[in-house]
Amino acid sequence: MRYRPALMTALLALPALAQNAKPAAFDEAFFDGDRRVILKACADKARSMKPKDAEWLAEYGRAYLAALDLDAAKSAFKAAEEREPKDGKILRRIANAWLKNGYKNEALETYDKILERDRKNKDALTDAGIDLAEVAMPQHADKFMEALAQEEPKDWERFLMFGKAYLGSGLRKKAAYWFARAVTVKPDEEKIYLAISQAFAESQALL
Repeated sequence: MRYRPALMTALLALPALAQNAKPAAFDEAFFDGDRRVILKACADKARSMKPKDAEWLAEYGRAYLAALDLDAAKSAFKAAEEREPKDGKILRRIANAWLKNGYKNEALETYDKILERDRKNKDALTDAGIDLAEVAMPQHADKFMEALAQEEPKDWERFLMFGKAYLGSGLRKKAAYWFARAVTVKPDEEKIYLAISQAFAESQALL
């Protein structure tokens, strides 16, 4: 195909125009615009200002995933994991981002890294178990809940959290197991019974 001179000049100018494109104007019109554009532009802006913090990198990746920019998300997650490869909290942030955006396999692979690398991180184990319980994946959630219970066999407050998560996803038998464990640990604690009654009232799971 032969291009006319004017058309060829315009095509050659495109890379220069892209390089000289104006940065996003973060004004009212911008924030009332396309959601994906907002997500990516804000993540890019934050990353340009704070490019190395692992927690922030994990959140940039979450934003990129929501903006459907898979390559940018993978890059941010990889950078976060390289900076903090044994931090269960960072791994859980990345896994949760994958999970919330529908990437089940990537999520499960990342969650399992918590058990491999930071098994004694109580907060990471708890959050991972709840994440997976809330989406009704008990075969995976139970691994984290039981790992937490091994580390903290008398942590009735976390057992209540597990029960609530399962109740909210409609898994009554799983919820019952953790509520019973909480009561077994501290049968004379009135807060346990109040918390369980509130959980049932909020979930309306009465049948």
